[in-house]
Amino acid sequence: MPITETVDVPAHLLIPRQREQDPSAGPSRPVLREHIDAMIDLHPGGLIWRRTFPGTPDRIPHARHFTRYLLADAPCQDDAEQIVAELAANALRHTSSGRSDGTFIVEITRTTATTTVAVYDCGWGGRPRFGADFRTDAECGRGLALVAALADEVGCEGDEEVGHKVWATIHTRPDL
Repeated sequence: MPITETVDVPAHLLIPRQREQDPSAGPSRPVLREHIDAMIDLHPGGLIWRRTFPGTPDRIPHARHFTRYLLADAPCQDDAEQIVAELAANALRHTSSGRSDGTFIVEITRTTATTTVAVYDCGWGGRPRFGADFRTDAECGRGLALVAALADEVGCEGDEEVGHKVWATIHTRPDL
């Protein structure tokens, strides 16, 4: 039988109450690692986030904040944030991402055992060379060495025409 009349019910009566708690008191306890792992495992390949930023240096702090926010509970939060800053700076300095209409993309992939951060550039620049020699007193040229030191694995995919994906993986659970 079709419903022919509508009933106005206040929205607060339709939404189930999640917990009896003063919202200004903040969370009652931290989220358990097992619960986080269970949420991540619901998605084959882990959780993936991407965000596109305008290709200007003032956007690098925003990329750092994006990373810090998404990895707030991760043990590798500081390292991942530094890696994103270095890779984004390289994309702006060495590729067309730093031109007036350029962009760069930050991608964060999180599994229960690893966190991978990647920066996509717009191409038309040199291919990043991890492990390149640099002078210890040089003012620039040490960013990729820092990335390689913070990460367990690093790499680069793509080419000058389509752009590069420069990535770094941090093993967060060596027991898995």
